[in-house]
Amino acid sequence: MKPQRIRDPLHDLIEFDISEFEQGLWNTLDSFEFQRLRRIKQLGFSELVYPGATHSRFLHSVGVFHTARQLLDLVRKKLGDSSYDNDRAKIALASALVHDVGHGPFSHAFETASKQLDKQRGKKSESRHETWTAEIIRGDTNLGKSLSNILGENGREEVAELLLQETPTDIYSAVVSSQFDADRLDYVRRDRLMTGAQHGGFDFSWLMANLEVEKVTFATDDEEYATSDMLILNHKAFQAAESYVLGLFHLYFTVYFHKATRAAEKMMTAIVVRIGELVDGGAVINSGLPEDHPLVQFVNHNSLENYLRLDDALVWGSLPLMTNAKDPEIAELANRLLVRDLYKSVDISPIVSASGSDALQPKFRARLGEFRSSGEVSEFDFFEDFPKRSPYKRRGFDSYEALSKVLIRSEHNGPYTDISQISSVVGALEEKTIYRVYARNNSVKEKIRQIVKEVAK
Repeated sequence: MKPQRIRDPLHDLIEFDISEFEQGLWNTLDSFEFQRLRRIKQLGFSELVYPGATHSRFLHSVGVFHTARQLLDLVRKKLGDSSYDNDRAKIALASALVHDVGHGPFSHAFETASKQLDKQRGKKSESRHETWTAEIIRGDTNLGKSLSNILGENGREEVAELLLQETPTDIYSAVVSSQFDADRLDYVRRDRLMTGAQHGGFDFSWLMANLEVEKVTFATDDEEYATSDMLILNHKAFQAAESYVLGLFHLYFTVYFHKATRAAEKMMTAIVVRIGELVDGGAVINSGLPEDHPLVQFVNHNSLENYLRLDDALVWGSLPLMTNAKDPEIAELANRLLVRDLYKSVDISPIVSASGSDALQPKFRARLGEFRSSGEVSEFDFFEDFPKRSPYKRRGFDSYEALSKVLIRSEHNGPYTDISQISSVVGALEEKTIYRVYARNNSVKEKIRQIVKEVAK
């Protein structure tokens, strides 16, 4: 055996050592399901705004593994070998590596389209990438078999369960999924680097240098019922921790929720939903795609086998076929995506905020609904969008949700507390929602603006 290395623009060299466990993880990278992530971009349509944002979920996943290993090495050092649970750490590291294998093409746009189709068909939607991830891990897949070879069948199931759970249960699962986890610590830095955006910066090295491990007590009605080891920042990292929370929040609204990116996502969602409607109506030939096309096959039957045939490259390569579709909506949307002729945004949020009235948005939406049903426009003439982000989720100490907190000491050797309790900036942050309407052309855009003016009077 020999160490295996990947050169990464963010972390430089990421090495898989000669241990049986890490060599097994390296072999997992060669599975079909993991290699598919090379063809799925981390930021979907963001490259239409930030041309450098072409990095893949493959490299991000390896980066999350690397970051999780850094965090767990620190946990081992702080706890000592006798208290460190090496088996749980292996589950966490394997989970960090494979946490994104269930993402579909253009990730959230495709997920939204699948949910819409399920709703139209009267089906309960399970179209979450976490659900697909668990199915890939548990299924008869090369990746699942590889994890079984490394961790055993029980270990493979533990990885799937960890990635499905919404609340961490110990310090090892918190490294994979919390508000201070390896996923966020990688993608905030990686996406900032690859987009060139100057928002989202924070001092990662200083955070790592000031991490401690301490037992946190969970209590209900002042009655203690459990304890768990947890990562805690000492008081020297206060500004760096504050920058981390703020940086993540800012990155959402400058990169992930950029109006052009979201417009492209809405257009792609409309294409997939329309293909589904044509499939259900027995008119798939009008989509411009043959019946055996992987996208048609998935829309017709969303099995795991069909899902794994999909990636960004396949969808981009299918758009030229769809430009010749007999269905005019698919043909236009496909052509416009290819040439980056995106729907134009009308941002309603500033007008709603300036009005100071909670009634303005419902009133506007009612008028917009009347406009849609008037016959003047089609369902493809405009799309509504409501992206939202909570900057920091406040948790109590009465459940294991406390493991999702960013805890920090207020002074040297002082008691720890939630960062929102000692940072006036983080404490004042509230969930932010954007309300936009994306219009097909200037005529529709002007009509929407006119409705805004009338409602805001």
